[in-house]
Amino acid sequence: MIPSQPLPLAEEWTDPDAYVEALLSFANSSAIFRHLCGGVHILDFLTREPDLYTSLLPEHWRTFFDQHDIQDILDLLLRDDIRPLLDQSREAAARGGESTAQWRGAPLPPLDLLEYIHQIRRLSLGRDFTPAQPGTPTIPRKIAVGMNVKKYHEVAHFSKYVDSLCDTVNEQRGDPITHIVDFGSGQSYLGRTLACAPYNRHIVAIERKHQFISGAKGMDIHAKLQEKKRVNMYNKKLVNCKTCAEPDAPAETDADRQESANVKADATEGPSDAAGGEEDMAMINVFRDISLAPGEIGFAPYRNVPKTATEEEVDPEKPRGKMDYIEHEIKDGYLEPIIKDVIETEPVEGETEAQGGSKDANVMVISLHSCGNLLHHGVRSLTMNPSVKAIAMIGCCYNLVTERLGPATYKLPILRSMHPRLTKDAVAYDPHGFPMSKRFEVYEHESGTGMKLNITARSMSLQAPYNWSKKDSEEFFTRHFYRSLLQRMLVDRKVVAKPKNPDNSDNLYDESTEPEDAGNPLIVGSLRKSAFVSFSAYANAAVTKLGRDPNFGEKVKAGMADLTVEDFDRYVKDYWYAKKNLSVVWSLMAFSAALVEAIIVVDRWQFLREHDSVKECWVEPVFEYKESPRNLAVIGIKK
Repeated sequence: MIPSQPLPLAEEWTDPDAYVEALLSFANSSAIFRHLCGGVHILDFLTREPDLYTSLLPEHWRTFFDQHDIQDILDLLLRDDIRPLLDQSREAAARGGESTAQWRGAPLPPLDLLEYIHQIRRLSLGRDFTPAQPGTPTIPRKIAVGMNVKKYHEVAHFSKYVDSLCDTVNEQRGDPITHIVDFGSGQSYLGRTLACAPYNRHIVAIERKHQFISGAKGMDIHAKLQEKKRVNMYNKKLVNCKTCAEPDAPAETDADRQESANVKADATEGPSDAAGGEEDMAMINVFRDISLAPGEIGFAPYRNVPKTATEEEVDPEKPRGKMDYIEHEIKDGYLEPIIKDVIETEPVEGETEAQGGSKDANVMVISLHSCGNLLHHGVRSLTMNPSVKAIAMIGCCYNLVTERLGPATYKLPILRSMHPRLTKDAVAYDPHGFPMSKRFEVYEHESGTGMKLNITARSMSLQAPYNWSKKDSEEFFTRHFYRSLLQRMLVDRKVVAKPKNPDNSDNLYDESTEPEDAGNPLIVGSLRKSAFVSFSAYANAAVTKLGRDPNFGEKVKAGMADLTVEDFDRYVKDYWYAKKNLSVVWSLMAFSAALVEAIIVVDRWQFLREHDSVKECWVEPVFEYKESPRNLAVIGIKK
């Protein structure tokens, strides 16, 4: 199961250290990469003078882009084989002239643009998924309740992968995994699948939200991992009803009839009927919640009787795994208190605690799309806890990862204006943040020391441009154009301040003195699909939502109150030329951000490499990129 190469790289890379060096060098030396990934924000696109498109991209790039449709440009960035184009351009450059060859009816792309595309592609991690075994794994319907198509695909493949990894750990260490700890388990789709057949693993799910745990336990009952609590209802009206018979009772035998006759005779000789009724009532109140075995109190127990062991054993659908839940907010990777209190106190099967049957736990920590630093805690758990023998972690929400080394720097003065939206993370110096590894922390480059990624860069790394269809991309571009155009209107109407363009000496992360500064924008968030049929519909929906802001709502409503549909249409007409420019920049940003994800994932792998206690570590895709783009798992096995 352990791959021949620890990272999913292009064929040209045979040495992972050479790849890491090339990745760090390019990410810190390429000005265009640094500016596309972290230096620009779509809200600033129409509020700068000169605009970002002119300031950011070289003139010969812009000339080339003007000659082609945005879908052709996406093909060049993402899909076309650029090696022939690159060879032709290099040959022409070596001769000192321009190539006469064409691409889609126009001159070849600029050589430095082709070189940039080539570098991004060769340094990106491979995302192609090849299952270890043919066929698509399935999940029983009772376990798959609540899963959408994406979640089903993720859980089906990753659960199979984790089970196989447990076998690999056993082969490598000669010590089987006894428990699997699921970080940030949520609704426990992954854990529940692993606890049921055919895996039957013992899962410890750690989740901080009580409502998620409560919902997960309800699904466990449906999957037969837990028995539903039965409430025995007591109907007082039926206590003295002589005509109601037990529906499930067997046919009355002669002995039963004789016993019944004796009981009636006793009742006739006893106290009054009223007294007898009270006595019967008392007996039922005492025993109504007790399950009686055959032979007790003289009648057969056909209700409230637990299944016998033999009945449970013959049930092929009953899971043999186990789910334990812990409501806990994970703040670091230290798990020993949980392992000691929850796992190691469990007796070995067939022995009691008094016999000393508890054994040391061999734990694997897993996570399917842990947000932000939670994945860092999971990776660190392998090095911090003696009981943790392996990890399998898939991250997401890189925008929620904190920064450990402080703010990044940019060469273009226009990109260095105040952005308070970046300040909080940049100056946090969070010890749990990015980067994790020493190599990334001490890497020296012309701008300073250490690999740094701000929240804008990390947010862009969540894009999945290789999954874009023509319809998808056009919708993205329209939404971003509408938002940047709305920002232009907010600036023109004095609702927010116009961005400043300070000198080089100014600090990008100085605190803003104006709370409504354009660098700290009003957040529109998600809107209904109907809001995107036109810009006027979008602007009205956005202004209505912004009007509810407790701090700036009244200012927004006052500043945008007298606008008409004609005003909105005029803005669209005046800035329509910028939509394609914005689309080009957004495409370049999303394409380039593949390296941001590579940097984050490789840093986590590098962290494991730097610890002597780790025997094997690698990164590989564990499900299809087209179904779930965040498909890279960081794997580690302890010595």
